[in-house]
Amino acid sequence: MINLFDLFFKKSACAHTNALINANEGYCPDCGAYVKKYFYIVRCSRCDVKREAKVYFGDILPKEKFCTNCGSKEFYVEKLEKISFIDVAYAIYTKEELTQSQIELASAQIWVDDENKMPVKYLTGSV
Repeated sequence: MINLFDLFFKKSACAHTNALINANEGYCPDCGAYVKKYFYIVRCSRCDVKREAKVYFGDILPKEKFCTNCGSKEFYVEKLEKISFIDVAYAIYTKEELTQSQIELASAQIWVDDENKMPVKYLTGSV
């Protein structure tokens, strides 16, 4: 929930409008923050059908109050990093800043060779 102080008196943060034009993650050229693109899809809790979504004061909500398939009011929001072209009509996408620890966790890669692994030897001989 947004409090009124943040709504009226908070300095405007970077909207990252020039960031992630052709990529899913990277640095914002305007503010220098590391930004990642996420997609949100609203689904019905009962029948799991995708529902059209809207952003209302920072919350992602379905456009209709009730599911057109089953009539349920309950829904959940699914967060995805990539979507197929079929889901584009239902998705809300955001550009979210990552903290330094999230960047380090996402980019850490380790390769380990097993030193104890013995080479395969084939036995030859007659039976």
